Amino acid sequence: MSATTAGGMPRHALVGALMLVVGAILLAAFGRSLGTEPPAAPVAVVASYDVRFIDQPDGSLAAVLADGRPLGTLSVAESGFTRGMMRGFARGRRQVGIAADAPYRLTRLADGRFIMEDPGQTMRVELDVFGSANAAILARIWRAGDALDARSPG
Repeated sequence: MSATTAGGMPRHALVGALMLVVGAILLAAFGRSLGTEPPAAPVAVVASYDVRFIDQPDGSLAAVLADGRPLGTLSVAESGFTRGMMRGFARGRRQVGIAADAPYRLTRLADGRFIMEDPGQTMRVELDVFGSANAAILARIWRAGDALDARSPG
């Protein structure tokens, strides 16, 4: 026969319910201790450039503005990350019927982050999350666009 409390409830059911309540309180306290940040305010865009990447016979990628002005070349060693990103974008482009040679948008935010996105779809990649070396390669392309803008009249 199992032990019961004075109210006629089995003791193990009462202990189980107490453990459940204590566990819920501990989980809530742990969740609060992690803290939650309020949503960050949108970060201003410094500039964006619509860029095409063109395969070269030696395996490198030439980066050009949408209007055809050259921005630079990513060597075979540098282009692996960019090619991988473009493959991911290409899948989405095929699904929604966007031309494969449509330009990508390379954006620099006021906080220094760089974003590569496909304007025809909702895909975007924050480059810094894949390491500073990958971000630096595309930052060089962005800076070339910035330099061209600085030399443009008006």
